[in-house]
Amino acid sequence: MGAEKSNSTSVLEHIEAGLNVLNQLCIGFVTFWICWSCLRKGLVGIRLHVWLVSFGFVFLMAEAMMCFYNGNWLTLRYTRKHKTLIHVVLQILGGGMGVAGCLVQLIRDDWSISVTTHSRLGFAAFILCLISLLSGIIAAIARSLSKVVSPLANKTFHVILSLGTFVTAMLAQFFGYTQTGIFKGQGKDFVIFMQVVTMVLMVLTCIAPFKSLYHKFVSFKS
Repeated sequence: MGAEKSNSTSVLEHIEAGLNVLNQLCIGFVTFWICWSCLRKGLVGIRLHVWLVSFGFVFLMAEAMMCFYNGNWLTLRYTRKHKTLIHVVLQILGGGMGVAGCLVQLIRDDWSISVTTHSRLGFAAFILCLISLLSGIIAAIARSLSKVVSPLANKTFHVILSLGTFVTAMLAQFFGYTQTGIFKGQGKDFVIFMQVVTMVLMVLTCIAPFKSLYHKFVSFKS
């Protein structure tokens, strides 16, 4: 029984490692293509918005969410302390760029939100990201606030909020490919391909926080 359980665990670990490689490729492709498309024409107008939110949410925030994931070979060799430091830095940078990108567009639109699905989801991600950054700060100092807020409860809330922020941002990214005109002239098939890749990286990135939530809920019960 022990050998069978060990073999099944090994297979699962290999599957997770393979999915992580696929996810890194998807993240890298979307980040590279958007950066190249925006930088080659100059970071002006909507391209500055697109570059900030894409690099911040798609790359930095996704990597931050996977820092503690055992299937992530990029951080597997680091200690828990170093993973926490990397996570905090990536979240602050990614969240900061995402918020800045949303602010840039809000200023361009005279602080009005258009009726497009992309704009509404983008604004929701903007608000959620601000709250997530605040909850992340509280989670980082949770031990010193343990008499006021349960560290486990606060960290669980932070994971749920970060997950919601990321999913909302990726859905905004999905609709942004067709509703912002940034990929106009790239061809319909390529735009669909970008949407599919974005959805794949969203689902694969969410594996890590879902596993974290599962372990936290188990801890609540015990």
